[in-house]
Amino acid sequence: MQTIKSISISNGVPASAYPLAAVVFVAMLKDAFEDYKRNKSDNEENFKATKVFRSRTGQFEDVAWKDLKPGNIVKISEDEAIPADLCLLRSSDAKGSLYIETKNLDGETNLKNKYVHKEINELYANDL
Repeated sequence: MQTIKSISISNGVPASAYPLAAVVFVAMLKDAFEDYKRNKSDNEENFKATKVFRSRTGQFEDVAWKDLKPGNIVKISEDEAIPADLCLLRSSDAKGSLYIETKNLDGETNLKNKYVHKEINELYANDL
């Protein structure tokens, strides 16, 4: 609207265009830097290894998180990060309980108690 002489207070000169362009350019640089850092962090996460059960060998093999597929049986050890949404099949605890920290998801530092169904825990007790 500043370029329309009849309604402009700056006689048709876009006086606020340059400061606006500078602010948009700086915001664009900041967003590009944040996207680069997020991409780098995502790549680091995606290439972490976890143990996946292979039926052809009957062994657990190291697999990158990015290569996990639905239906994979994943072995998570104590203090290990969980690579995906998982359905619990077994716990080393006889009662089937385990504790999960969700600090990275919701910021809460308290441990959440989860349970494996007793029959499922017993079913896989000797298999894995």
